[in-house]
Amino acid sequence: MLQKHAMRFILFLCMILGPNTAANTAAAHSLTSAPEICLIIQQSEEKKSKSFSGNVSWYGPGFQGKKTASGEIFDMNKLTAAHLTLPLGIRVLVEDPRTGKSVIVKVNDRGPYVHTRIMDLSKEGGRRLNLLTRGVAYVNCLIIN
Repeated sequence: MLQKHAMRFILFLCMILGPNTAANTAAAHSLTSAPEICLIIQQSEEKKSKSFSGNVSWYGPGFQGKKTASGEIFDMNKLTAAHLTLPLGIRVLVEDPRTGKSVIVKVNDRGPYVHTRIMDLSKEGGRRLNLLTRGVAYVNCLIIN
């Protein structure tokens, strides 16, 4: 009886939430137990929370040698980044879908303080994504640790 109600609940979620949801993932796995369904939904939600997209820019010369929010001395030639809320020390894979270029950076500072941007990359991070002349690019990010 529980299995029947669990599957009805999943189908209900699929109808409400639409395509590409955790509920559809669970339904696609043909799971029949509530704990299995909950686990698949939780894993899907965790994966979504580890990725984000938006505009990034780069920074460097005016901050070279200054202390970052993590206490490290900023070196624009290292692969670092500034983010408003991610934990300091976390690594993020940043990919420019337009060019296919990607870079892994370590968040060691806070920012950006421009509301249209999600992250500022060090000059080296910007260089590796060909941002130095463009200034800003739309990227996809994935937290990797």
